[in-house]
Amino acid sequence: MSATQLHRKSTTGKGGGGNSGKKASGAGAASTDQRINEVAGFGNSWLATALVGEAAKSTGAKEPWMLGLQEDPEKYVFAEDGDDVDTTKGTRPTQKDALPGLRPKHEGSQYEDFQSGKAFVQGQGDSHAVDPNDVAQGALGDCYLIAGMAAVARADPEAIRKLIKDNGDGTFDVTLYIRTSRYGRPRPVTKTVDSRLAVKSTGRPLYANTGDKEGGEVEIWTALIEKTLAQHKGSYDLISGGNINSDGFVFGGATELLTGGYENYQQVDGIDNDDILLTIAVALEDKKPVVASTRNIEGEEALTREANAKNVYWNHAYAPESVDLDRGTITLQNPWGSSHVTDLKVEDFRRYYKAIRVGAGR
Repeated sequence: MSATQLHRKSTTGKGGGGNSGKKASGAGAASTDQRINEVAGFGNSWLATALVGEAAKSTGAKEPWMLGLQEDPEKYVFAEDGDDVDTTKGTRPTQKDALPGLRPKHEGSQYEDFQSGKAFVQGQGDSHAVDPNDVAQGALGDCYLIAGMAAVARADPEAIRKLIKDNGDGTFDVTLYIRTSRYGRPRPVTKTVDSRLAVKSTGRPLYANTGDKEGGEVEIWTALIEKTLAQHKGSYDLISGGNINSDGFVFGGATELLTGGYENYQQVDGIDNDDILLTIAVALEDKKPVVASTRNIEGEEALTREANAKNVYWNHAYAPESVDLDRGTITLQNPWGSSHVTDLKVEDFRRYYKAIRVGAGR
């Protein structure tokens, strides 16, 4: 019962009909409002006692206990202003660092708090909460990073899980392996980010998309890693394509960023077809992350149409999934989350792709 309710009860008769009830009267008697004012400077216990007494008199009872009320005024202590506010649903903590800037073409887009976002959600059919099918590139040219996430998730899902600590309050501690100099070793650096993500007008993430959805929870580990890298650089635009190595940031490859292990870079033109197949097949078998990047061929319309028909796009990174040594074919995951490359002949792989990157194993 609130103080207002108790006050109202003390000024009405048994019938409860508004202000028509019988009021306390007699020589020297003060109205309820006057009596409340008289004790206004005292604590809640005193106010409770005064109001209970007035309620008793208004009904003809000589003592408060005749109303069925206990005399202990502590039973009726009222909350001070603000004390009765539910604090269990307070504002969620946010990261201390400013949110990373957006691409110039996306200026004006908003950030939205994904309150149902969890780092990892195991989808139906997945053997692990971290799965290569969790990744989906957004409106940002960071295929190298998203493909790298898929490659590490395929080789060693626990390596991804160890990068992100859920603080349970909407913030996450995300660790990436950063070099401080060109020849220095990558060192773990942790930043705290929150679940606010840049969104389209539809409310869907503007950049790396969400993963699995189960039980009202939405998986956001790819978006958290992407956001953390953007925090290191200062904006999403600075992790797009060739911008990653700008402003003194030393980038040794996506799998190095995620595992701390050095990448082995192999030019496709420097090895024969058998070595292409074996390089990828052995990496997959040894549980090493592997990424393949396509050539930069502009102006060759016929070759472009031929490659696009097989879901191969220029200046793009893919995460190889499997190799068929008998047939001499390679299947690769497109970080878009769709338009994957299936059973590509090694002869075509040589024509379309320029490099293979193999990361460190477990």
